[in-house]
Formats: sequence, structure tokens, C-alpha cells
Amino acid sequence: MFGFSSTQAYLEKFGIHADLFRYLIVGGLIFTRFFIMTQFVPFWGGRPIPGRVRISLSVAFLIFFFGPVYEANTVPVPGGGILFVMFMKEILFGMLMGLSLSIIFYGIQSAGNMIDNQRQLANARIFNPALGGQSSLFGVFYYQFSLVIFLTLGGHRMFIAALARSFQFVPIMSLPPVMLHPADHPMIDLMIRLAANTLLVTLQLAAPVLVAIFIADLILGLTNRVAPMINVFEMGFNIKGFVGNLLAYLSIPLVFYQMKVFFLQALDNVEKLMRYFMK
Repeated sequence: MFGFSSTQAYLEKFGIHADLFRYLIVGGLIFTRFFIMTQFVPFWGGRPIPGRVRISLSVAFLIFFFGPVYEANTVPVPGGGILFVMFMKEILFGMLMGLSLSIIFYGIQSAGNMIDNQRQLANARIFNPALGGQSSLFGVFYYQFSLVIFLTLGGHRMFIAALARSFQFVPIMSLPPVMLHPADHPMIDLMIRLAANTLLVTLQLAAPVLVAIFIADLILGLTNRVAPMINVFEMGFNIKGFVGNLLAYLSIPLVFYQMKVFFLQALDNVEKLMRYFMK
């Protein structure tokens, strides 16, 4: 029967001294952090990517980071419940790291949904496999546009660099105080602010179209007061659709610049999350 002690004794006959149990635990903790993160980060996987691809990607990162992380963590491997809590910590940290970045993509897609809702085309919905849900036409367009901008800026490289630094700020063999005393923790305040800022991201990106459609509604309302015989309700469908499309495409340079600002802020929030997690 397989056993770590018997296998180590067998390897020592050939002059190979290795703590197989420690290798397994350290590798499992690193793999857990990366695998959970790939469930949330859109440019790494997401729901449309097969599970075997995400596992292979996590294993590739495990092989790359295993050596430095193993040498940096010299704390003895705990047993029992403490080891289980360490794996739960890696699941929590990987989930928070992925959410802190992916939440900006949800806000950008919501901006497109708001635009379609105001131009009265919210019922024309298609499936967005990257986020695993239905979205409007401009919602999918804004999401794909934001993904291209993020990759063009090199955000994926900056995020991977942040992951490498995460093993310094959040060692795999230590437990954060947030798991013991979660009340009034700065990390919880950060995640609440990120969730609240999603609405601000949505409103800022959709503002040009919302203002234009509001002005169009105001003009149509005045027209209805001056000339009640005109069918303003029917005219509104055509006018709002035209104005919404026109302003959405004219505001693309502004949206492009603002998305870059949002992504840089999101990457900065990832850095803050790493520092706050162990406080």
C-alpha cells in the first residue's frame, strides 16, 4: 500500500531526500489559490472554458511558482483542522482576488444593459457565455470591448505579477486575522466599496446616452404639449433608438479612456486586497 513514509524510505536508498507530504500540501495550497481564481477572472477562463483547460492552466502556474513558494515557506505543516482552515483560506483569497477584478467587467456590461433599456431594446437579449447569463446587445458589446482594452493595456500581465507578489503578502502557511475577527476589517470595507462602485461605473459609462435620451424625452414631451395630435409615443421608439445608437458610438473614445481608468483602479484594488488580507 502507498504511504509517504515508505516512499520516502525507498527514495532515500537512492540518495533522494524529499518530504513528500510537505510537497503535496504546498502544491495543493498553491493549486487551490490559482484554480479558484480562474473561476472568476474573465480573461483566464470563466464558464465557457472547459474544466480541464482551467485545471491545466492552474497546474502550469503551480509548476512555475512551486519552487520559490516552497523555499519561502519553512513553517512546519500543521495537521488536522488547521490544515483544513488553510485550504479554506486559499479558497477565500482566490475568490476575493478574482472578484476584485471581475466585478469591474460586470459593471461595464451593466452600462450596456442600461443603454439598451433606455433606448427600449432591453428585450433583445443574447447569452454572454463569459459571465454565464443573459445580456442585452450593447451589454455584450461593452463587455467584449472592455476585454480587448484590458488585454491591450497588458492588464493580464500586471495581474499575474500581482499574483506572484500575493505569496509574499499572503503566505500559504499562515492564517489571516480576518478569519478569526472579521468585524471592522479593512478588507471587508474594501469589498463593500468595490460592490458599491459598480453602480458608479455603470452610470459613468452610460451617462452620454442617458443624457441624450433624456433630452429627447424632454423634447418629445414638449412636442406632445404643443401638438397633441402627433403620435409622440410611436415616434419615441424610432428617435430613442437612433439617438441611443448614435451617442453610443460617438462616445466610444470617451468610454475607451474611462475604461482604462477603471482597470488601473481595479488593479490597484487587487494590490490593496493583498495588503489588507493579512491585517
